Amino acid sequence: MAICVDLTKITSVCHRRTAAGLEFAVVECLPLKSGELKEVLNSGHDASEVLQTFARDQRQVLNLWKNDVTAQVREHLDEKYPHQDMSIVVESFDIKLSRDISRRETVAQTQSHGVRV
Repeated sequence: MAICVDLTKITSVCHRRTAAGLEFAVVECLPLKSGELKEVLNSGHDASEVLQTFARDQRQVLNLWKNDVTAQVREHLDEKYPHQDMSIVVESFDIKLSRDISRRETVAQTQSHGVRV
């Protein structure tokens, strides 16, 4: 039997006993019309390492998303203002988005203190 603690609305960290000892996993549960799809994002025997890997992977995905959004803003501005240098606007947008992401990560870390697996 696995015991789980929610990390987000759709992600949990779970643990179960195996012949090799406790095993930990970060599991994503996606609600579908046909039921629920569960995907193991990462697993291992060290809870701290499993959670650190999850956090690192989430930061990488968030950074890719930020870069993609910034590229879309740059492309939109280049199309709308073809003869103007809008790089300072794009740079400002990128900085503000980075700050907001950083602030949200700090809030999430603060809220997660005291959660034990």
